[in-house]
Amino acid sequence: MERRVICRSMAGLALSLGIVVGSTLLPLHAIGNDHESEGVKADVGRIYELQAAFHRAKSTQDIDLMMSLWAEDASLTIVGDPNSPYVGLDQLKAFLLTTGSFVHPRFSLVPSFKIQIDVHGDEAFLYFECHDIGDFDLPTRYIASDTYVGGTVRKVNGKWLFWNVTSGKALPLSVNHYYFP
Repeated sequence: MERRVICRSMAGLALSLGIVVGSTLLPLHAIGNDHESEGVKADVGRIYELQAAFHRAKSTQDIDLMMSLWAEDASLTIVGDPNSPYVGLDQLKAFLLTTGSFVHPRFSLVPSFKIQIDVHGDEAFLYFECHDIGDFDLPTRYIASDTYVGGTVRKVNGKWLFWNVTSGKALPLSVNHYYFP
């Protein structure tokens, strides 16, 4: 499966997107300027916003925001958890409220250079990592968890949502190792 790694940087209000295939950086204009590629670029930006909202929800313990990011029939498989997959919004919410950032205040960091997005119509592969800092506002701060999230996101009524996702430990921590698929 070919994956595109998308790098995003913000300078003021300017949004700059580029596509990385393997380890070769391709400027955005290198993928073409036709209507289809313009749509893909817009979708990639919206998927970036989806993962950013995911980390905002975790860091602010906003379960309503978190649940708004999932399709009604979404599933979340946690590697090593015999109770997963969690299917549907009710099961997802019940699980999330008992774990991680929704139990312990944490600041969720993401190595943006490892985000992978590969859009195919109204579905896309998405991979990112979450490195959560406990006691983030204290001198005693520490790394509370390192996890990955990977799987399928879907566009539902024009909005990108998590749909069929797997999560697990991102160990050992690595600059160039991807833990899924």
